[in-house]
This record gives sequence, C-alpha cells and structure tokens, in this order.
Amino acid sequence: MILLKDTLNQDLKKSLQDIFVQVSDADKQTNTDMLFGWLEGEPAKLALFPAESGAVFVDFVSGKKNHRRQFGGGKGQPLARAIGIKAGKFPSVIDATAGFGGDAFVLASLGCRVTMVERSSIIASLLADALARAYKSADDEIIVNINNLSLINEDSTNFLLSKKPIVDVVYMDPMYPEKKKKAAPKKEMVALQNLVGADLDSEVLLAAALKIAKKRVVVKRPIKADIIKLEHGLKPSSSIKSPNTRYDIYSLL
Repeated sequence: MILLKDTLNQDLKKSLQDIFVQVSDADKQTNTDMLFGWLEGEPAKLALFPAESGAVFVDFVSGKKNHRRQFGGGKGQPLARAIGIKAGKFPSVIDATAGFGGDAFVLASLGCRVTMVERSSIIASLLADALARAYKSADDEIIVNINNLSLINEDSTNFLLSKKPIVDVVYMDPMYPEKKKKAAPKKEMVALQNLVGADLDSEVLLAAALKIAKKRVVVKRPIKADIIKLEHGLKPSSSIKSPNTRYDIYSLL
C-alpha cells in the first residue's frame, strides 16, 4: 500500500495531499508498503520511499539521466538508431510505457518530440514533478530538451485507440517478468515492479501501436527474450542489439 510520508513543512504537506487525491485507488495498492512524499531539499523532489532502499524520484536536470544525455552515444546509440533518428530527421515518438522517463528524455535531447504515456498515476506524478523542476533550470539546453517532452497519465492502449494520435513512432519498453537468476535490480526498477508488476498486456498494446504509428513500432526487450507474439503472427522487420538489450523494429512503410 502507498502511505503518505509526513513532513513539518505545511506547504509541502498541502501540495502532497492535493497530489494524492488525484492518485487512483488501484495505484495505491502495491505488492509492498511504500511511502510517498517529499524528499526535502532545494528543490524538494516528489519521491517514493521503499523500505528496502533509498528515495526513488525522477530528475532530468542532474544525475543518471543527464549523464546519459551527455555521454550516451548521441545519434549512434542503439535506441536512436532503432527509432530512426538520422541527420536532419527526428521522428515524433509516443513512449507508451514511460516509466521513469529515461529513454524519453534521451530521445527528447536528441531532437524528437516525445509524448510520455504512463498509466500509473503515482509514476506520472513523479514525472510531472521532474518536468516542473526542469523548467526552472538555469541550463538553457535542459529547457530546450524538456520542451520536447509532454506527459499523459492514461492507459496507453486506450489512449492510442481512442485518441488516434498522429505520430511517426510508438516505442514500448514493457516490464519483463522477473527471472529466477539475475543480478540485483536497480532500486528504481524494484519500485516500478512493486507498483505496476509485469506488463501482461504487451500483445494488446503492440497491436494497438501497429494501428497508430505512421513509420514504425519499436519494442525494447532483454537480449535473449522472445519476441512479443501476435495473433496474426507478425514478426519484427529487423532488430538492433546491444550487449544486454534488443530493439525489435516493426517497419510500417
């Protein structure tokens, strides 16, 4: 269950209560208890506080995401190649499984307009807080990148099929079922797994994405994972691999 983290700062307490009212009852039910509240500092950051690890929050200004933006390999990195970024070509992207926004931020920093769609209202609130903090950054480049990002808190399949957005690429990074033997996962992934569990509707989302994307659908998978199986047997047109990850590409042109 998600529980509120108390604070003596009355302004932060009031803002947290306002945010929590918008969190769905389903999102408040988790595999393990977690606190949800403010990591106080300058600025304060909206965060999750799992019992087994430190605070989990989203930060587009500093830390791992900004380091990846600066040193992740630019347009030559596998993600960028899979999306179809080339000199002068920056596809519009819907990140249908936004999570903590890492891949979306990389694509935005490379010049793509990216819509992050996240069905967990808890995770969406962390993303919204990170965007709000980033807009106040003194770094003009960060602000340019953030202007390429937008956020929607909705189930991606419903969003795609009901809104029928016009977009070049739909990107998916579904939560993969936990393996019996693997290295210790990062605290962010543990928190995400406890919040949303494995994505058991990836086939439905992929089928919806294939109806909407104009140019391609890209699915991020563990390097040895099976492809997502569809009823009509469609397989990826190609794949781009890195040591631990595979990007399955479904070309629609």
